[in-house]
Amino acid sequence: MLREAEWSSNESTPSLEDYMKNAYISFALGPIILPATYLIGPPLSEKTVDSHQYNQLYKLVSTMGRLLNDIQGFKRECKEGKLNAVSLHMEHERNSRSKDEIIESMKGLAERKREELHKLVLEEKGSVVPRECKEVFLKMSKVLNLFYRKDDGFTSHNLMSVVKSVIYEPITLQDESLT
Repeated sequence: MLREAEWSSNESTPSLEDYMKNAYISFALGPIILPATYLIGPPLSEKTVDSHQYNQLYKLVSTMGRLLNDIQGFKRECKEGKLNAVSLHMEHERNSRSKDEIIESMKGLAERKREELHKLVLEEKGSVVPRECKEVFLKMSKVLNLFYRKDDGFTSHNLMSVVKSVIYEPITLQDESLT
């Protein structure tokens, strides 16, 4: 996030490559998902956590989440003067593709990241990351898809109403002997 703040304060526009190198980290999924992997399944060794496979699982789910967030948060972030992948594509490509074409392209990229994640999760031969730990990354990708399916999950009133109903509305059970 510091890097993004520097770009903003310097009024500089990063390359798409620089943005994406930083974007999966600034998406801030690390503090949520990485500690959770220590609590699921067998204890993780330092070798596992330092492995390319573990880090690739994190990078794939975070990149996918960042792309989905940028797609759905594009209008709001533009109003706030924030950079995101959609606005950077539009800036760097200047009239070569429409906003809708860029968004479709980014959706395709997010889908490819999701597919890569699934392959890595299902991979068993030579895997150093326990299956239970891989499942954390897979389940997070499903949560992110739910959050960003129709709009920006963090500012969505529809999603908030669903969450509130799950928390605050009692579950009613029907007594089948009465029917």
